[in-house]
Amino acid sequence: MRAGVVVVGGGVMGASIAWQLARRLDPHTDPVVLLEKKELAAGSSGKSGAILRQFYGDREVAAMARDSLRVFRSFENTTGRSIAFMHSGVLTLGSRAKPGEAERVAAIVAMMRTIGIEVELIDASRLRVLVPGIVASDDTVAAWEPDAGAVDPVLTVQAFAALAREHGAVTRIGACAEELVVERGRLRGVRTQDGVIECERAVVAAGPWTRPIFERIGVELPLRVVRPEQHFLALPGGALGAPGPTSTSRTLAALTQPREEELFARFDGDGNGLGRAPHPVLLDLEHGLYSRCDLVTRRTRVGRLDYDTDADVPDPDRVDERVSAEFQAWARATLSMRLPRYAQEPDADSFVGMYTLTPDAQAVLGPVEGRDGPIEGLFVASGFSGHGFKLAPSIGEGLAQMVLGEPVSAFDPAFFAPSRFRAAAVRRSGAFGL
Repeated sequence: MRAGVVVVGGGVMGASIAWQLARRLDPHTDPVVLLEKKELAAGSSGKSGAILRQFYGDREVAAMARDSLRVFRSFENTTGRSIAFMHSGVLTLGSRAKPGEAERVAAIVAMMRTIGIEVELIDASRLRVLVPGIVASDDTVAAWEPDAGAVDPVLTVQAFAALAREHGAVTRIGACAEELVVERGRLRGVRTQDGVIECERAVVAAGPWTRPIFERIGVELPLRVVRPEQHFLALPGGALGAPGPTSTSRTLAALTQPREEELFARFDGDGNGLGRAPHPVLLDLEHGLYSRCDLVTRRTRVGRLDYDTDADVPDPDRVDERVSAEFQAWARATLSMRLPRYAQEPDADSFVGMYTLTPDAQAVLGPVEGRDGPIEGLFVASGFSGHGFKLAPSIGEGLAQMVLGEPVSAFDPAFFAPSRFRAAAVRRSGAFGL
C-alpha cells in the first residue's frame, strides 16, 4: 500500500491533522492514511475533560485556543455532526491572598483582550451572583470566558475522523505503527503488522506512545508520561433543566438574585438537548482544582491543576488504573469548599488518564531530527501536557500546512519546535501550561 501522508494515532490530534490534510490532498494520488492500533479516542483523548478555555499566559497558545474555540462553537452547525458542545462558560479563579496570583490573572485577561478574546475580570461580588452558592472570599478574582465551555471527547474525535473520511482519508483501526522506515535521512514508510505502508511524509501524534515509536529509530524526545487521577460526583440534584431545545443565548442576560430552586441552574449548556449545566467550568488556582459538568453522563469531573505529584508511567500499555481513596476524598472535599452542595452528592466513578509532558508544558510540533540531522518527511505532534484538546483544530491546520510545505499561519512553528530543547535550559511548568 502507498500513501501520500500517514498519520499515526487516532486521538483528537491525529484525527484533526488527518482531516485537514485530507481537505488539501487528492485521495487518488496522495491518500491520507490514519493509523490507530486500538480504536478512535482509545488513549488520552477519550479520557480528556475536553475543556475549551482560552486562559493562557502565552499569547501564542491563547490565540490558538481562540481560533480553535471558534471551530468548536460552529462545528455542529457547519458539519451537522454532534460533539455535545456545552456552552457553560469557563471561570479561572485566583486569590489576592496568594502573592502575585491576582495580578497574574489580571495580566492574562488584559493580554487575552488584546487578541480579540471575549473575557472579563470579575470580583468576588460579581462571582457570587454569577454562580449562586459559590464560596468566594473578598480576595477572590476571576477571569470569565462566557463563550467557552466543553465538548464530549469521544464524539469529537469520531466526528473529526468522519470528516477526514468524507474527504477521502482512510482510517485503519487496529493497525499498529510498529516501526518508522527511514533510509539515508528520509522517511520511506511506516511498518504495521500487515506490512509496510510506503510514504514519504508522516506525522506521529500517538500521545503516550510517541516516545517509544521514535526511540526505535534512535530519536530521543523530551517526553514523559504521567497518570492523573480523575474523580466524578453526581451533578447536583435537581440542577439540570429538562432536556429540550438548546440555547446559545448569552448566559449573563440577567444577573438578578435567583430563587433557591434556581441555584446551580443558570448556565445554558448547549449540549444537544441534554439540559443546562449547573455551573461553569472552574479552573481554581486557589485550591489547585479543575471541575466541569458532563451533561452526557450526568456527572461532574474533578481533577488537579498541578500534575507534579502524578506518578510516572513507564509503559503506557500497562497503566495502573487504581485511583486512591486519598484522591477521591481530596476531590470531594476541595470541590465542596468552593461549591458546598457537592458535599452531599454521591460518587460517580473514578479513573486514571495519561498526560504526555514536555519540560516547559508546551507541545512539540514540527520536523524531527535524528542523530545525523533532520529526517526528511517526518513530523511529530505530541507533549500537550494536559491541555491539548482545546488546541486541536489549530494544530490540525498548522501541521497540515507544515507537512505540505505551506506557510504556517495556524501557530508559531518556532514556539513549538522540537529542537528548542537543545538550546539553553527552558522554564518548567507543572500546571496545565498556565
